[in-house]
Amino acid sequence: MSRFAKALTAGTSAVTLLCATGYADDTTEVLNGQINLQAQVNAQGQVIAGQAGNINLTAVGMGNSLDVETQSSHDVTSDQQFGGFATATATTSVGAVDGTATTISSAYGNSAVLELRGDSDIALTQSAADGSSVFAGATLNVDGYAYSNITAATAAANAVETIGEYGGVTGAIQQDSGAAVEARSTVEARTGGLGEFSVTAATASGNAIRSQGDESAVILATDQANRGTVRASARVNAGGGGVFTTVAAQAQGNGLEIATEWAYGEARGSQVNSGNTDAEANINIGNFDNDSILASSESLGNSAILTNLGTDTFLGLDQINTGGVRSTTRFDGDYGGEVLGSAAAFGNAATSWGCQACPDTTTEGVINQINTGAVDATFQTQYLTGWGTTGTATAVGNSATFVIQDGQ
Repeated sequence: MSRFAKALTAGTSAVTLLCATGYADDTTEVLNGQINLQAQVNAQGQVIAGQAGNINLTAVGMGNSLDVETQSSHDVTSDQQFGGFATATATTSVGAVDGTATTISSAYGNSAVLELRGDSDIALTQSAADGSSVFAGATLNVDGYAYSNITAATAAANAVETIGEYGGVTGAIQQDSGAAVEARSTVEARTGGLGEFSVTAATASGNAIRSQGDESAVILATDQANRGTVRASARVNAGGGGVFTTVAAQAQGNGLEIATEWAYGEARGSQVNSGNTDAEANINIGNFDNDSILASSESLGNSAILTNLGTDTFLGLDQINTGGVRSTTRFDGDYGGEVLGSAAAFGNAATSWGCQACPDTTTEGVINQINTGAVDATFQTQYLTGWGTTGTATAVGNSATFVIQDGQ
């Protein structure tokens, strides 16, 4: 979830936002209710130019959006309900770009971003109805060349981001989605080249939670359920590659990320995914000279990551995946440099990492994982001549990783 979406609110049909002094404690209460069950949200951005120095294009479409920024302790309660469709497309068509061409699209059914100072209690609920859809598309068309370019698409049915400082964020987050979610990022330069630096990325999520604490504890109870299909594709077709070319795609049914520094971190709850997830990175470049091509795709039914610097942590989750999980990375080229690529697919993945720079700290966890879905990963590359290839294909039904590292 990007912070540039902070000032944008799209397609909210019913909104209730109340702020009043709390009676139980000294915090201020924020109550938010948003219902948009027949959403028709469509954001379109387009740039057409013969030659330009720099181009910056952004398109954002959201069914419901909540943004809270505080300077003192607040309690936040929010319920967001989405149905219908939310679409964001950004297209740049240019002959030549001497600087940087940036094309970004973001689409969300429900979005909540909370920046909280002090101790705060939160209770957030997000739901995306079965049959609804969320799509983000970013496209760059180049006839000649683009010295550097960034093309990125992000889509999520439900997304929550919390940022805590100098206190603690405690509470519960529930997300439920039956929406079809797709993020598509495309670069077309069949008669042109990608210049010095090129990044093409697509990220799609059914449900996504990201929480970070800077000297602020994070203690969350989370429940995520996804039934919809989730697809992310990043594609590049070019006559010549960039000196450094990166193409990446990630699709996940349910995703949870928590990162804290010098404060306790804890996550407990469940992730249940029955929707198919598909991530594809596809590159077709003619002559890639002395270029380095970095290509990756990652597909996950359920994913949880907890990282911490200097204090105790606990990660306790039940993960159940019954959906198909597929990841594909392909590269085709003529003459050129090196190709570094990977394709990774996980039914369930849980990771806890702690750097215990302080004494007497512990990292604990209880993980239960069940996977019955098919898990497939494919890496493929072919070209005429080049420096070499390093590629990996990884398919895992259940993965749990705990890493504890000392201060050195």
